[in-house]
Formats: sequence, structure tokens, C-alpha cells
Amino acid sequence: MKNIFRILPLVFAVVFASCTKEEIAPLTPGVPSMVHVEYRVHANSGRMTVHQLVPSQGVLAEEKVEINRSEYSYEFDVLQGTFVSVTGTNSMPGPDEVITEIYVNDVLLATGSANAPGAVAKAEGIAR
Repeated sequence: MKNIFRILPLVFAVVFASCTKEEIAPLTPGVPSMVHVEYRVHANSGRMTVHQLVPSQGVLAEEKVEINRSEYSYEFDVLQGTFVSVTGTNSMPGPDEVITEIYVNDVLLATGSANAPGAVAKAEGIAR
């Protein structure tokens, strides 16, 4: 019985000493943080036209890009709560599928697809 009274305080000391409180820095209310955005576009034809909102002099501006390969991606950082958008169309008429995707901090935000001649695959959303 005496051994239990000697060991019990030691057990409590080890348990309470090994538990530490994790400090998490609070977010300042009202101050948006930056998020990482990636546009991905895929077209089986290997030729596509992409319209995307990209950072330009502190604001997002639409940019048109002609792509001559089947995969395309564009990455940038933007303030949380910003509207982001990307569209893709086959440059060559045909039924080849075009897929657009938007990832925010490596998590899929939006996707769109089109597989008819002249159809537009559109993905858009609010980066959070």
C-alpha cells in the first residue's frame, strides 16, 4: 500500500507535466488573409483559349491566353474573399472535352466542363 502512495504522486506529476497548452495565434477580426489560388485547364485537343482573372497592379483583370498543349495551370496569391474565375474553350472546333478547375489552398473550389463545339467550361467562386 505504501508503494501506491509513492507511485501515485509520480504518475500525476508525469501526466500533468506532459500536457502543455497549445497557443494558437488569433486572427485579427476584419483583416482578410491571403490565400493561394491555382487555375487548371485541360483540353484533349491540345489547343484551347483560356480567359482568366489574374492579379494586375493590385486588382484582378481578365486575361486571354491561347494554349497549345493539353494541360495548363496558373498560380497566384489573393486576399481571402476575392472573386476568381477561369473559362476554357477548344480553339479547334470539335467535341473534345475541356475541363476547368479552381483550387484554393490546394482544395478544389469549383470545376466546369464542356464537350460540344464552341461550348465554354467555366469555373468561378469566392476564394476562402
